Amino acid sequence: MVSRNAPARSIEVPDVLIRIEGRAGRITLNRPRALNTLTGAMVAAMHTALDAWAEDTRVALVLIDAAGTRAFCAGGDIAEVHALVAAGDLEAARVHVAREYRLDLKIAGYAKPVVALMDGRVMGGGLGISAHARHPVATDRTQAALPECALGWVPDSGASALLAAMPETVATYLALSGAQLSAGDAVGLGVARHIVPAAARDTLTQALCDSGRADEIADFECPPPPGPLAGRRAEIDAVFSASTVAECLDRLDAMAREAGDDAGNGAARERAAWASGTARAIRRHAPLALTLALALLRQGRCGPAPGDLRAAIAREYGIVCQLLETPDFKEGIRALLIDRDRAPRWRQTHDHRFEEAEIDAWFTRGAGFSLSAAFSLADET
Repeated sequence: MVSRNAPARSIEVPDVLIRIEGRAGRITLNRPRALNTLTGAMVAAMHTALDAWAEDTRVALVLIDAAGTRAFCAGGDIAEVHALVAAGDLEAARVHVAREYRLDLKIAGYAKPVVALMDGRVMGGGLGISAHARHPVATDRTQAALPECALGWVPDSGASALLAAMPETVATYLALSGAQLSAGDAVGLGVARHIVPAAARDTLTQALCDSGRADEIADFECPPPPGPLAGRRAEIDAVFSASTVAECLDRLDAMAREAGDDAGNGAARERAAWASGTARAIRRHAPLALTLALALLRQGRCGPAPGDLRAAIAREYGIVCQLLETPDFKEGIRALLIDRDRAPRWRQTHDHRFEEAEIDAWFTRGAGFSLSAAFSLADET
């Protein structure tokens, strides 16, 4: 155990600033130009810090925040994973993913309070290191989303557990469309538990460091503003109660046509614009990834251990380990990160109907990828 009088030490990783300030262990993501996406080195440094602080009597609370105001964290650095896949080292790519998932679980189960200050954009793996914390704090600049299907990937880092706690139609909408959540919607859906003004960020940080008590957040909280998602619940329920992705798209197309026919009605025009825009967003995503995301959501809600974070991450890991080998993942990377033409050519069309047995086989094969074994391998490498 480290005594209170031990000298403060920091971990030297430029992309993440790790130090003790007052009564808080501070982790600041420091890649603002890259929207604070998580590299493997950043994940490793965070693991080391959390392990060291677990028994450090100087640290009463852990605060995770980020440099800049544009983003808390836009997810894992998928280019690192792709580089390993492109080099033919699938095992290293899977270990890389497993390390990030283990960090999500470590934050979720950490014995000391963890406060995640989710200022700006929070996407994908950024939600993994914040939404599972004991105190995820949004600001009025927070915008959260799950855009993974655009890369031929699926919402992961425990996203299926977060979605399982939401109304099913809303969860389906978010998983398939990658739509952004405002701060008010994020709090209303349990992605964040508190909201504070962005202008109070520095003052709140100082208060947390000085006291080491998470209850300081209450002095800065403001009521969640109404989120735009709540105003679309009727349309979301009507569309995303469908049982397949293709049926959701059919309903969106029908809604856009019907509402568009009533051109003199402002509300109808808005509904038509929402339906057509949502359909376009979904059609930019990989059909296989969309179907697997929907299946993961339903497994998280109705399958073994519903809502359990570790079980959710284990299922996600099994699916992701297989997606790494697919042409869709390579095509998503090409379209969004290499050529940047944003015109991916997926293997299936969006009216493709996947057989239930075909999707079940993904989960059967996925169960063969042991999360515990991956964590053990991550420790060794």
